[in-house]
Amino acid sequence: MEQHKGRLVYTISMLSLFLCGAVLFLIGFFPASYSVAEDQSTVPEGRPTTLHGVKLTPPPPAYDSFVLLLIDALRDDFPNATSMPVAHSRACEKLILHVDIPTVTMPRLKSITTGTLSNFIDIALNVGHTQQLQDSLLHRLNHHNRLITFAGDHTWVKLFPSEFTRQAENHDSFYVNDFYEGDRNVTKTLEAELEINDWTLLILHYLGLDHIGHVEGNASPRIPLKLREMDEVVQKILKHKSFTNKMLLLTGDHGMADGGGHGGNTPAETLVPLYLYSNNCSQTTSAATKRYNQIDLAPTLSVLLSVEIPTLSIGCLIPEMLTSLSLEYQMYAYFYNAHHLLNKARVKFGHEKVHRSDFYTWYQNATLLHKKLLLGGASQVFYQNAKLNYMRVAREISGLLSESLVKFDYGFMAIGLALTTATSLHTVISVLYLDLTEQLQLDSLKWGQLLVSAIAAVLLNVASHALDIILTSTMLQSILLMAPIAIAVYLIIDVAQALLKIALPPIYTRRLKISIPLPLPLLACFAIRTLTLGSSSFIEYEYKTWYYLGNTLILLTAFRTLRRRITKTNVELDGRHLYTIASTCLWQMRKVFVMLMLLTLMRYIHRLQAIRSTIMIFSLLLLWARLHRHSQLPQSVASAAALFMVYCFRGLNGQVHFIEVPQYAAAKLMVPTLVIFWCCLALVFVLGYRAALPQTQSFESAPPKSVLLQLLQTNLTSSLLLAALLQKVQNILLLPVLLVALQQTYKLCDVFGTSTRKFSVRLVHVYKIIMTIFLARMFFFYQGNSNSLSTIDLTPGYIGQTSYNPVIVGLFVTLNTYSAEIHAFLYLVVHTLRSDLRSVGIMHLQPPYSIAADSLIAPLYAALIMLPAAFYLFLLVGFRYHLFIYSVFSPKVLYDCYTVLVFYLVFIVTSLYFRLFKHDA
Repeated sequence: MEQHKGRLVYTISMLSLFLCGAVLFLIGFFPASYSVAEDQSTVPEGRPTTLHGVKLTPPPPAYDSFVLLLIDALRDDFPNATSMPVAHSRACEKLILHVDIPTVTMPRLKSITTGTLSNFIDIALNVGHTQQLQDSLLHRLNHHNRLITFAGDHTWVKLFPSEFTRQAENHDSFYVNDFYEGDRNVTKTLEAELEINDWTLLILHYLGLDHIGHVEGNASPRIPLKLREMDEVVQKILKHKSFTNKMLLLTGDHGMADGGGHGGNTPAETLVPLYLYSNNCSQTTSAATKRYNQIDLAPTLSVLLSVEIPTLSIGCLIPEMLTSLSLEYQMYAYFYNAHHLLNKARVKFGHEKVHRSDFYTWYQNATLLHKKLLLGGASQVFYQNAKLNYMRVAREISGLLSESLVKFDYGFMAIGLALTTATSLHTVISVLYLDLTEQLQLDSLKWGQLLVSAIAAVLLNVASHALDIILTSTMLQSILLMAPIAIAVYLIIDVAQALLKIALPPIYTRRLKISIPLPLPLLACFAIRTLTLGSSSFIEYEYKTWYYLGNTLILLTAFRTLRRRITKTNVELDGRHLYTIASTCLWQMRKVFVMLMLLTLMRYIHRLQAIRSTIMIFSLLLLWARLHRHSQLPQSVASAAALFMVYCFRGLNGQVHFIEVPQYAAAKLMVPTLVIFWCCLALVFVLGYRAALPQTQSFESAPPKSVLLQLLQTNLTSSLLLAALLQKVQNILLLPVLLVALQQTYKLCDVFGTSTRKFSVRLVHVYKIIMTIFLARMFFFYQGNSNSLSTIDLTPGYIGQTSYNPVIVGLFVTLNTYSAEIHAFLYLVVHTLRSDLRSVGIMHLQPPYSIAADSLIAPLYAALIMLPAAFYLFLLVGFRYHLFIYSVFSPKVLYDCYTVLVFYLVFIVTSLYFRLFKHDA
């Protein structure tokens, strides 16, 4: 017993250390801010006042005030003559802005206000901690005592807590079920601010369009209605009496993917419109729409508002926005922008390198022409040449600075790689070589080796800081790094000793043997999947890899089993009736081939919309039938009631056919329906946990089961019921089909094991573990998920909620997204405990399957999840300068690390039950 508890603790420890290493690696690979890339205080501030001895006068504000109308998730093809007629027809200029990844709100606001790129890790900070900005366009306006007012997304207030004179923030900005209320509040603030009219900059951030996209997708019938509402807002601003010498900018922070989400790099997510409005302009007639970068807004608005360009800005000017300035002031603007970027280049690359560059020659030529213009002895040709040279300089330096902002902390990355790789190999070796694990005490703590590791960690830490390999801001951080370095050294010593013994067996008296069989087909499929991680195309279309390998693996196992059974039966019958034998064996395998057909159909299930009602009824009945097989009668009744409430909830939402209910009545009935569902779910939970209570009797009609199995089955049932509420209507079918697929696959593995010449329970377990992982990943992609962050469905996080609760939202979204991963592992554990092959020993211990659940299945499952993730971290280092590093490779590493985290949390909960109730198994 103590040995098995030790294996649980060992596996949890390895998973914990792996996650710590992954976090350290991500900290080094995705620094939290780009501002630390250079000492910004060395970049000269202030606007230039002379040029080659000639006095310069900065331009005054181009307009009395500006309105920045930001519509969240407004992609480029949304506004047109039909959807937004006023906005489309009245625009002076229609431009396109390219948005850098990640395409989520917070980093986009940073780019708009500072003119610099955000780090990819900002996508994680978008829903959590938000770093306050120290320098931006808003800070510059405040420095000049200009009034700034704001209404909308509260992310602005987190970024700029003291920059707004007046603010009306939406505190429930992350509550995606709010389509209209928050936007109405913004419009009310707009109406009040138009009457006051004492501000220089008014920022309006509407969220309704983004929320509709998250909940109902980009094809929702509410999208045109919301766009018309936004068109009315534009009309309200343009028709107001105070809109005389104002400029209105209509744009979006990011676009919207075809599925309604965002965060990826598709054109629908990275291209947003920029429409300009004022009373003294002529409508554009050019058919070709010019494209600029979102970071270009900050320097352009700085010039128009007559304030200094933010120090962090690496953007260029947008010429179409400067037409209201005189030629002299336009030339000053281009000179100022090029001068600012040239100063940043000097700080970043050094004076000598800059002076030897081509763009410095262009800059000198432009300033000479500019001087002639100031002295009045030049023509329009000089103006155009100077302007083009200034713009060439700005674009060239902007591109160089953008590339230079990619900074990696190789010290943290090295520690993270050491920890993740060592823990993965340590776990694999401890599972494959039980004798070696006992010899080297791999699952025990050796104090002498720990002391040596601590001394080595001190020396490595001091040397790394001395050589500037590791950079930490405080002494406390340096001391805290000692722990992961020491642990990494400790594990590396263990792994090195183990690999040495494996590689040099003749030196030792006894040859090491692998404790579990490693079937070649499984290893080949697993290796192919791991190696495909090195290709951006395979990562983008990873679902095809899993579909092919998963079905191929099951089909190959089925045919090998069929061949062995036919051969064995044929030998027993002396070769007679071969046709009859083959037909009989093939008929016995019919369910496996039906399952393969089901798995093929599941690829397209998330696309089916027309027959959602029929699919949902069938799915709920099939799910109840699967749960009823291993539930007691009261639990089955409660489960049926819960599933009926799921259908009622979807019917009240209008997603499936339901009885005719007025809209106002349906809105009132949704909350009671969800309350009844939660009561039924709680009843299922309580009935299942009665077995763990002292002095309670099991139901008379139910067969006796162990407390551990009863509780784990209850957890699985409750989780499936909750997942049925959270899943999209057409995806609910995946829940029972997953159970069917797992059950038939496990039966196939049992038959395959018994058809071998020498029966091996360990071989059966290895097959089941790898098959479970493959099926879980297949169903992950069946659900419509991908390696793009835009496919994450946020809607389940807000079911039954009236406000934003990050814990509940995160829990529900995780359960929905990783439903297959969670339920596949839980079902594997329940199946292992439920199986009864006590006549065959495993590792010479009894009872076999209950011991295998925590001594073999859990460590091997963990190793097979950690190993590809650790391998991918190494690939990420090699591809760190790849063109698609942030658009393809980076989202994938977040998915992989989060997959390990989800398994870790599920495994901890499951392990708790093993520690408390294992003696009853």
